[in-house]
Amino acid sequence: MKKKNINNSSGLMAGRRWSKREKKMLRTGAALFTILLILASFIICSSLHRRHGAAPKQPKIVRPAECTFGGRSDFCDIEGDLRIDPDTATIYQVVQSETYAMLAAGNKIRSPPITIKPYPRNGDDVAMGQIREWSVKMVPENHQNLPRCSGGDQIHDAPGVLFSAGAYFGNYFHAFTDVLVALFVTAHPFNREVVLLVTDGKPVHVDKFMTLFNGLSRYPTIDIDKGQPAGKPRCFSRLTIGLKGRDGKELSINSEQSEYTMADFKRFLRSAYSLKRTTAVKLQTGDNTLIPRLLIISREKTRIVTNVEEIENLARELGYRVTVGELDDDVSKTAEFTNGFDVMMGVHGAGLTNMVFLPEDAVVIQVVPFAADWVSGAYFGEPAEKMGVRYLEYKIEREESSLMRQYPPDDVVFTDPASFRWEEFSPIYLQNQNVTIDVTRFKPLLVKGLELLHE
Repeated sequence: MKKKNINNSSGLMAGRRWSKREKKMLRTGAALFTILLILASFIICSSLHRRHGAAPKQPKIVRPAECTFGGRSDFCDIEGDLRIDPDTATIYQVVQSETYAMLAAGNKIRSPPITIKPYPRNGDDVAMGQIREWSVKMVPENHQNLPRCSGGDQIHDAPGVLFSAGAYFGNYFHAFTDVLVALFVTAHPFNREVVLLVTDGKPVHVDKFMTLFNGLSRYPTIDIDKGQPAGKPRCFSRLTIGLKGRDGKELSINSEQSEYTMADFKRFLRSAYSLKRTTAVKLQTGDNTLIPRLLIISREKTRIVTNVEEIENLARELGYRVTVGELDDDVSKTAEFTNGFDVMMGVHGAGLTNMVFLPEDAVVIQVVPFAADWVSGAYFGEPAEKMGVRYLEYKIEREESSLMRQYPPDDVVFTDPASFRWEEFSPIYLQNQNVTIDVTRFKPLLVKGLELLHE
């Protein structure tokens, strides 16, 4: 009988003889297959457990908001799942439910929540009464009515800085001394990788400084109070509420909160506004080719220098190239214009804030109205030196003041100015006082300005 020829794979596998090397490879492959099968089963089971809530989450380490209260400014730094609800002025720090329960058990949930007004003028009840108050709350992820981050431009990868442009921000001097210097201190360390969030701001005031804001951030400045879809939050992983570095003095930086100086702020302004001149002219004895430029700020409605033409002629005789005029409302134009001068002169409150745009070693001459010595020195005298600007002042005598034509010589306006409260003092001595400068008395200051430019 003939044998059947069984031609199939199983028969061949069963019929052939395997070498030791082949048997070893076969056992290794089987072992690897078994390991992969076990690993796949583990992954699938773990996924199913998580899906059905069988595997509890491990509580994450959460750092509560770090806040500084006191002085002129309150501010908080906060990290995590942060959601800003503009409708309720609330900033939610969202944490896992397990984490929240653990913190609550340890009495580490702040109650009542943190509240903060992000405008750096503590102690001024009039100003702070105009500022919106924000709450910072830590809540669990299952918190009722918690706003959800829905994507798009509502979610930000860059950190945020939330600050107020309310109260006195519409006043040019206060915009700088209260907000812009402190905003520089707070936002500049992020190297433009930061989102600026403005509350309380009026577009006419905020838009004026958009060039400066763009120097601090490469992202659009956001009006956090308006333009948000209902129920849609702004979402961040890092946020600063309020501004750092506000000093008790004007146009100054708190050295305990920042290593920046006013000289650093001026350098930033030169960069933001693309100002060309770094230093004022350096005069050399015997060299008549360099002519210092003098700007006389002359207003037509308030704080008027009534004999400005006499001052202009005197300055020209002494060797200045003189420009007389009132500064533009456009900050970019004013910055470029002011940067072109070596000496700037004006009555207190008539545009001297623009000395922040002067080149290094320039000279400021402040005409101090009668009885306004203390406020003039605090607002411009002390800050000028910190900015690298030389400072001179001319104090108006009563005979040079328009007040002589409004009040008798023995009136309390002349005999006891300190008796007036601020709301009475300011209208009399600062807002409605014009001056007629004694040219003979004023000449030495213009000469001194030239001498300083020689040093």
